[in-house]
Formats: sequence, structure tokens, C-alpha cells
Amino acid sequence: MLSSPPPPAAEPFAFAAGWRDITERGYRADPCPTPSLSSHIAILAITKSLQHAWRSHPRSPVYEDHVVSAAVDRGSAAHALLFGEDRITEIDAEDYRAGAARQARDEARALGRVPVLARELISIRAMIETAAIRFRYLHGGDFTCEQSAFWQARGGGWRKARLDTLAPNRTLIVDYKTTEGPVDALSCERRIAEMGLQMQAAAYVDAVESLEPALKGRVRFIFQWQEQKAPYALSPPIEMSEAFLSLGRAQWKAAGKLWDLALRHDAFPAYGSAPYLACPPPWELTRWEERERLANALSFGHRRKGGRS
Repeated sequence: MLSSPPPPAAEPFAFAAGWRDITERGYRADPCPTPSLSSHIAILAITKSLQHAWRSHPRSPVYEDHVVSAAVDRGSAAHALLFGEDRITEIDAEDYRAGAARQARDEARALGRVPVLARELISIRAMIETAAIRFRYLHGGDFTCEQSAFWQARGGGWRKARLDTLAPNRTLIVDYKTTEGPVDALSCERRIAEMGLQMQAAAYVDAVESLEPALKGRVRFIFQWQEQKAPYALSPPIEMSEAFLSLGRAQWKAAGKLWDLALRHDAFPAYGSAPYLACPPPWELTRWEERERLANALSFGHRRKGGRS
């Protein structure tokens, strides 16, 4: 596990709401006039707390480096190759145990690039061959990649989103994700709920509809997962139900209100101080009822064997 360097300063340009063709490095630096809300920060605010979200924001004075795993590196490299980004640094070494390889890796990270061992790059190139075909199929041809959107919520602060792929008419968003886990439909559905990814879908649709008001109600969102290991299977395209999207929209809106309020008061609290009444979940009650039945059955059998009624 490796620690990534803090994001660099924002790329300078005259700022206004709209679509921006900037680098991943520039996007991460957050060039908005005030710290913006992304789906990543929103998920932390809702599933954890504002304090966790603030410590993960690149504009925060208490920003903490996030931990980068080998799986994250492979996913970033696959993204870069699939979507034509020139940000991969190939490391000609078997692993990072040697000092020179570690230094090359760290220097690449400092420049906002993705270090990849040469032997792993071969498998990643094989991996994205089928992914490229799937994305052209889903979009029905060409599509735009890595478009960054910046906008202001109505009556609120700045928001941002970086869309993996977008149809030329901007009515279809397809987001690419890689994983070391299974990619069958049920596993992907469970992963969305566990990771709060319905908020990402809501944020990305909000980005398009805010910048393209004529498309309101017409924007579709699809998740496309792929295995990181052979056979590099692709999941079915995962399009969420209206119930799932409604949940995501409500959470994204709530995160925005919390974020704007926290910025206004310069206060990013963790969990509340009011007592929380913990209740046994249904599965715990069921487990205890089953244990009681078993204990009673064993006790009854023991009495019968001893000749007592």
C-alpha cells in the first residue's frame, strides 16, 4: 500500500461554469472559486461525516493523502489507456523492491502520472481491448472522454464531476470501473449500494442537466465494470432503477446542503453528540430465536434420556 502525494495547485484559467477539457491533475486540484462538491466528497459526507469529507478534499488545510493500492493503480492505468490519456509512466522492473524502481514510481506520482510495471502494462492492454468494443457498442459509435463539468447549484455552491464517457449529444453517460471482485449483475448491484455509487450517478446526471437544461429528464447513466484479472470479463451494462436513482438524487441534494452549510460556517463536524438508541437487527433476533429452539430441544432430549418427564 502506497501513499499518494497531495494534489498540486490548480491549473490557472479564467473560471466560469461549463465543460472544461483539463487534465486529471487539474481537475483534482479543484479550480473552483470555493471548494467544490464532487460525488466522492458527497459519498463521504453521507456515509461517514463532514469531517471525513473535509479531510479528503484537495482544498482542505487538513487534507490527508489517500492510500493507493495496486488495484487502484491498475484501474487508473486502464482508464488512461482506454480513454487516450497520456499519463502512464512505464517502470521497467519486476517489482518496486529495488530503490531505483521505487524512486521512479514516486517521481511519476509527484508529477500526477500513473506508474505501471512493464509486465503489468501488457495485461492491462489486453484487458482494455474488449472494454473498447463494449464502449463503442453502448454509445453506438464515437464518444467523448474525461470531460470535466463545473457548475453552481441553484442557491448553493460549486459542484464538479469528471465523466468517463459521454455521448456526443450528451444524453448517455457510461462510467467505467474495474475490480478484483466478481462482476455479475447481482455483485455489481450490491457494490453500488455498499459504496454509495447511486450518488455518483445522480451527480453526473445533475452535471449534464445543469449545463444543458434542454436535456433535463433525458440523460441516462450506465455503470460498466470489468475484471482486472483474466479473463477480464465485462459486467452486463448496469442501469439503475428509478427507485435507486431517486435515492441517489436525494442523497446528492442532502450532501450539497450539508457541504454548503459547512463551508459557510467553516465547521465540519464528525458524528453527532446525541445518544443513539441501538436496536438489534432482524438477523440477530432470528439467530437468537434459533439458538433458543436448539437449546430447548437439547434440554428436552436430555430429560427424556434420563427417564424424567
